[in-house]
Amino acid sequence: MPEGPTDAPSLEDACTVVSGTPARVRTLRVVMDSDDVTAIDVMAATGLSRNAAGHHLNALLKAGVIRQRRVTQERGGPVIYWSANVDAIHAIRDTLSSHLT
Repeated sequence: MPEGPTDAPSLEDACTVVSGTPARVRTLRVVMDSDDVTAIDVMAATGLSRNAAGHHLNALLKAGVIRQRRVTQERGGPVIYWSANVDAIHAIRDTLSSHLT
């Protein structure tokens, strides 16, 4: 995936990100629609199990289209917040668009 905002992903990388399951695309949409979401938010919005939500969030993180931020709470332990990497998402959109027009 792109290293910086000006690095365009290859067509192969762009296709890999969007070739996920419908659940992965729905997960990305939930993250894109909010500033920060937790896995619980994704589960509530998509109906995915905890394991499935975590699997899709980690795949999207690995693809570089979302970011994670860990916060330690006084009670209850750490919470992971996920947010969209808008620059990477736009780069993927632009790469796909350049091959489709």
